[in-house]
Amino acid sequence: MKSIESLRQEIDQVHTELYALLERRRDLTLAIWKIKQDQGHPFHNAAREAQILESFVNLNSAKNDPAFDHLLEAVMNNILREYEKYLRSQFKPEESGKV
Repeated sequence: MKSIESLRQEIDQVHTELYALLERRRDLTLAIWKIKQDQGHPFHNAAREAQILESFVNLNSAKNDPAFDHLLEAVMNNILREYEKYLRSQFKPEESGKV
């Protein structure tokens, strides 16, 4: 049986991996936003956001834990909102000349 300390070390490793993945997601999101700006696309795409939420929750294919589905949806919703705030802080329309 694993000890609490070894399990906590595993959790710490997961946090390191999550950080790297969120950083990678940020970089990809920034690249997409730059393309959107250059091509005059709107900042927000509600259909894409709905697709992201649905596909993320559907990663829980067992579907035997509705509370976990709710948690997944809440986590991804928060990620999407916070990335949007971050992007808007990085790319102000007055700086790019586009709205």
